Amino acid sequence: MKKLLVCLLFLISLSIFAEQEEYSFDGDEFKKKPYEFVGKLRLQPELMFLNTSSRLYSLLFLDKESENFMDSHGGFIQLKGSYEISKFKLYADIKNLLQYTKDNEVKNTFYIYESYINFDISKSFSIKAGKSSTKWGKGYVWNPVSFASRPKDITNVEEGLEGFWMLKFDYVKTLSGLIKNFSISSVIIPVSSNINNDFQKEEGINFILNTYFLIGNYDLGFYMFLNNDKSYKFGIDFARNILENWEIHGEYVYEKTISPVHKFLLGTRLLLSTDTTIILEYLHNGSGLIENQMIDFYNKIDFVISGDRSYLPEVQKFQLDYLSSQFSLKNYMYLKISQPEPFNILYLTPSIFSLYNIADQSLMIGGEFTYKRFENLDLKLRYNFLTGGGNTEFGEKINKQKILFIVEYVF
Repeated sequence: MKKLLVCLLFLISLSIFAEQEEYSFDGDEFKKKPYEFVGKLRLQPELMFLNTSSRLYSLLFLDKESENFMDSHGGFIQLKGSYEISKFKLYADIKNLLQYTKDNEVKNTFYIYESYINFDISKSFSIKAGKSSTKWGKGYVWNPVSFASRPKDITNVEEGLEGFWMLKFDYVKTLSGLIKNFSISSVIIPVSSNINNDFQKEEGINFILNTYFLIGNYDLGFYMFLNNDKSYKFGIDFARNILENWEIHGEYVYEKTISPVHKFLLGTRLLLSTDTTIILEYLHNGSGLIENQMIDFYNKIDFVISGDRSYLPEVQKFQLDYLSSQFSLKNYMYLKISQPEPFNILYLTPSIFSLYNIADQSLMIGGEFTYKRFENLDLKLRYNFLTGGGNTEFGEKINKQKILFIVEYVF
């Protein structure tokens, strides 16, 4: 705790010093430099209160000493940099994560978020090779059409995502007339035991195509996913401003694997005159579980807890295959409300969100307070609360409440 306080005071003093620097004019500063660099240092202690009455809790602490809470103390340093040479651009985004474990050990994890080279053949056409992330789709909390990226974190939607190793071709064209902008992106993602092995279970080559049109006031996107095991996906998304402060959006995916699967999202974003932002989305995950499947899973956990370990491998496999995703069932409603500087409290932005499972009526509620008093320093406090009855998704989660404090310094 003393180390955390010392680091916090150090970061605050750096930001105050940066604000007090005298302004000076230098014409060379306005020339575009061939390189860019930004760093981020984050400290994030976390406290999680466990749901001791849930089945997943009993499964986790099977033959172990029970606990009422878990805490985590750690942080990371993230470095992003680019360098341009003629029509070539080199880019890298790396992160090193440090965590103090409950056994008083330090766990060090190194990530390469992005690392690629981009070649601009012309003003319209470019090629990218390496590890890169894509931002496709119009939905805020979920993007079923984003075939080439990882899913967003519900509790931290705007956080950057780790990419995949790929070869990407982009063509962008500005037009005059009804179609104002047009772009097409094709992506090749190989999967083997040594590369992109977390993209999918099967090894092979995946081909993904994304075309975008700005037609009048409509943003339209069309998507296609093909691989060598004869499965495929097709998707479409749209967005349109009904009024200057009111937008609607949606996504739809048809997926053909063993049997057809439909996924879609419909949402709206509204900005009120008070600067309050409201986001409301309905999510349908056609590959999600139905309520009876979840109840059958929980019943098998009861057998395991009571001493019948023959179900344990089946339960563990089911948990890994179906409950590791954020939208395990089929239908959800998502709502987020944010309000910058309420009651004239400068630099403070509170927000609240909820994710409601329509089938079993369980609920996740989260909130965040962000304070940006200093230019390079952010302070964030997050809180999540899960509620629901027995046999429900959020009522049977391991954790019941979670508090996270973040100190983030950008340099």
